[in-house]
Amino acid sequence: MTIDKEYGNLEEHPCVVAFAAILCLLLFGFTMHDMKRPEYLPEFWVKLPAVEGLERGTGASRPPTFNITLRVNNRDSEPWHFKGPGRVVVAYAGVPLAHADLAEFTVPGEVISSVPIVATSSGLGLPDELYDRMQSQRRRRERVKLAVHVTLDGVRLWCTAILHGQPRGPFVCPILYGPTFDRTDPRQMMFPII
Repeated sequence: MTIDKEYGNLEEHPCVVAFAAILCLLLFGFTMHDMKRPEYLPEFWVKLPAVEGLERGTGASRPPTFNITLRVNNRDSEPWHFKGPGRVVVAYAGVPLAHADLAEFTVPGEVISSVPIVATSSGLGLPDELYDRMQSQRRRRERVKLAVHVTLDGVRLWCTAILHGQPRGPFVCPILYGPTFDRTDPRQMMFPII
C-alpha cells in the first residue's frame, strides 16, 4: 500500500513507526506521572478551634498554644497517605509563634478528614510589640489572620487561619509543590525552626 510515491510506504520506514510508538508511550507515561502533581493532591484548609497563652510576654504564665484542625478533602477514589514526618509553624505578622511535628496519617478515598494538631512554643506569651499589634487589630474589630505553614512530604501548604472568629468560607490552602525543597538550606526556609 503506497500513500504517495514521493513519501513512500510506511512499511519501508520501520524507524518512523518505532519513533511514533515510542512517542505515544512517552506521552502516556508523562500523563501518568502528571497525576502526582499538586492539582491531584487533596484540598487542604485549617481551622483554629482554640487558642491559649496569647498574653503579653512580661506577665505570661503559659506559652502560646494553638489547637489546629487540618482538614483534608481527598477527592480521589484512592486513599491518600502522608508518610510523615511533617512540620507545622504558626506565625503572626511574619513572626513564628508556635510549631508542631506532624505524624503519619491516611485519608480514605472521597472523604474529608480532620487531623488535630497542637502547636506550641517553648517561650511564655508574646513579645510586647506583637501583643500590642494584635490587640490593636482586635480593638478595631479587624480579623486577626495567622499564617499556618504545613510541610507534608516535600509539599508546602500556605494556610490562613482567623483568630477568634470564623472566616467567610474555608480558606483553601495554596499548595507549593517543592520536590527540590531542601530543609537544610536557610534561603528556602520561610520561618526559622523554633
